Formats: sequence, C-alpha cells, structure tokens
Amino acid sequence: MKDVLLAETPWVNVADRETEQRKRLADFFDENGINNRLETAVTKLNKLQNRDGSFSWYEGMEGSTYITVAVAEMLARLQLMTGEQESTKKLQSKAIGYLGNEMVELVKRIKKSEKKSGQPYFPSFTALRWLYICALDGRELPSDVKKANEYLMKLLKKDI
Repeated sequence: MKDVLLAETPWVNVADRETEQRKRLADFFDENGINNRLETAVTKLNKLQNRDGSFSWYEGMEGSTYITVAVAEMLARLQLMTGEQESTKKLQSKAIGYLGNEMVELVKRIKKSEKKSGQPYFPSFTALRWLYICALDGRELPSDVKKANEYLMKLLKKDI
C-alpha cells in the first residue's frame, strides 16, 4: 500500500518524466540518429523539389514560392550550424536559382506597378526572407539577381 501511495505522488511522476526526457534528449543527440534523420529528411525533400528548383506542398504538385523560401531558409541555417552538407548542397543550389529568378520577376512587377501608380512599394515578406537567405548563404549570385537584390535593399532603406 505504501508503494502504491508513493507512486501516485506528484514528485515521483515529475521525476519519472524528467528521467524519460533526459533519455529522449540523449537519443536525439546520438550521432547515428542524427544522420538517419538527416538522410530521411533529405530523401523527402528530394521528392518534393521540382525540376525548376521549387518545392511543392505535396509530391507532384506545382511548386510554391512560399514553401521554397521556407525550405531554403532552413537549409541555409542548417548549413551555418553544421557546415555544408553534400546531401543538401544540390537542393539548396536549385532552390536559390529558382528563388533568384522569382525575385527578378518580382522586381519587374514592382517597377511596373510603381510607374503605373506613382506610389512607393515596400518589399513583401517573401522578398525580405529571400534577402535574409542570401545573407545567410553568402554565395555569388548572377548579375540580374544581384541587381534585383540591390533594388529591394534600396526600397527597404527608403522606409525602414
């Protein structure tokens, strides 16, 4: 009876949960487990990346700029934390190529809209995230993408 009562006390339950959490944390940082999770994630991402470099919500769907920005940002952060991974290098390169082209087209639309309306434009959240990815990634971009980025930065400086 004493053991049953002791097992039902809150502090014993808390101690059991802490022990379980420590065990899970140790398993999470196991190198083999990390490599397996990374390999599984890269395999899934490969299935979601389209030929143009964009990522889709589900396999076989049209690419989404929103999802591509999210994945590219995650890959850039992963690269900063762990160094460049051979398994993610191709994914990131294709995604950056796609997003660079999207930003060039966005800047063209912005300039056209500004001419038409005469109103200044503030870059979208997607454009801001793109600039953040470029800052994290640090790779050399094509000249048209550089010009688009410079234009977006100029817009940001106008209205901080």
